[in-house]
Amino acid sequence: MLYSLLAFLLGTLLGVSTQRIHQWPAVRVQPVGSSLSLECTITGKSNPNLYWYWQATGGTLQQLFYSINVGEVQSVVSRNLSASRPKDGQFTLSSKKLLLSHSGFYFCAWSLTLRGVGQASVQKPHPFLSPTTLTRSPR
Repeated sequence: MLYSLLAFLLGTLLGVSTQRIHQWPAVRVQPVGSSLSLECTITGKSNPNLYWYWQATGGTLQQLFYSINVGEVQSVVSRNLSASRPKDGQFTLSSKKLLLSHSGFYFCAWSLTLRGVGQASVQKPHPFLSPTTLTRSPR
């Protein structure tokens, strides 16, 4: 409950309270060799960054694809899968022929761009390193 309230308050401050993400189908079981298509739809936000992740049962989460603009998709890990972004809030993950190694959980995610919240990029220095420590030449 506390996390939901915190997420709501943070979303309200950033202006993201009306955004929705929908991944379809929620569950899909298909035989090896068949084709696959998973849809991810984001509403309420124009031009978000979109991501597809995969996790094997008991494994670590791996990013598969990301997209920062319509028609532009970058592959992070090659797993004989493909992704497309034909529209602003639509991101599709697909395979023409499923392999046993494709088994696992697939997750779609989105994030705001800095231009979406109207802020410039800022890097915060590490709290234990002073600016002189960062620029000091080796002895």
